[in-house]
Amino acid sequence: MKWLRTLILFDQGEVISSDDWKAFHESYVRSIVSIDYPAGSGSLTLRRKLRQNGQWQRNGVKYLRSRFLDHMTGPEGWKAEGGVDLSRDRQQPAIRLYPSLEEYREPITSDFGGFDFVTTGSAGGRVAIEWETGNISSSHRSMNKLAIALANGVIDVGVLVLPSRSLYEHLTDRIGNIGELSGYLAMWEGLKYSVKRGLLAITVVEQDELTDDVVPYLPVGDDGRARQGRAKKL
Repeated sequence: MKWLRTLILFDQGEVISSDDWKAFHESYVRSIVSIDYPAGSGSLTLRRKLRQNGQWQRNGVKYLRSRFLDHMTGPEGWKAEGGVDLSRDRQQPAIRLYPSLEEYREPITSDFGGFDFVTTGSAGGRVAIEWETGNISSSHRSMNKLAIALANGVIDVGVLVLPSRSLYEHLTDRIGNIGELSGYLAMWEGLKYSVKRGLLAITVVEQDELTDDVVPYLPVGDDGRARQGRAKKL
C-alpha cells in the first residue's frame, strides 16, 4: 500500500518537532506500506470495481485495517489499547437557552467508545489512530473524537487514516475518504484554539496497483454501505 501524504490540520505546542511524533509517523507509515495483497506479494493489488448481474462488486476495507494493526503490534512493537478517559462528567461549555437566555450546560449522556490504536511513545507522547472502516459519517465522528480528546489533554497526537479518492472508488460504497472530507478541513483546523498542546492529522493512503484480472476481492463486511453497494443498480 502507498502512503500518499499526511495533512497536519493543527499543531499546538510544536508537537510536530518532537521525537515522539517523528517516531509515531515513521512507524505507522512503515505499517501502511507493509500492507500487501495477495499476502506476501509485497504490494497492494486490488481488483477494480465491477458491475456483475446488475450489482456492484467491490473490495472491503477491514482486511487493510487488520493488517495495519498486526504490523503495528508485531514488527513495530507498539501495544494497542483502545480506551481513553473521556468521562461523561467532564466539563461542558456554558451555553444559553432561548428565550430565557439563562446559562445552561447540557449533560453528556453517551460514550465515545475507544480508538483503533492508542499508545505512548518513549518520551511520553500519547497517540490515538483511527483507521476508517465505516461510511463518511464515521469519518466525521472519528475526527470529532480525536479533536475532543486533544482538547481534553488525554492524547497529544490524533491521526485518522483515510483512502484516497482513487482507492475509495474500488472499495465498498460510501466508505469514508479524503475527497468527501476535504470541504470540512477548515472546521477542524479552527478547533486548534481549544487545544493547549496537540497535533491533529489525516493520513491518505492508496493501492499500489489496480487490475482487471479475475482475482478475489478483499472480503466485504459491514464497512461503509456494503449491503446497499452490492445491491446498487446503474
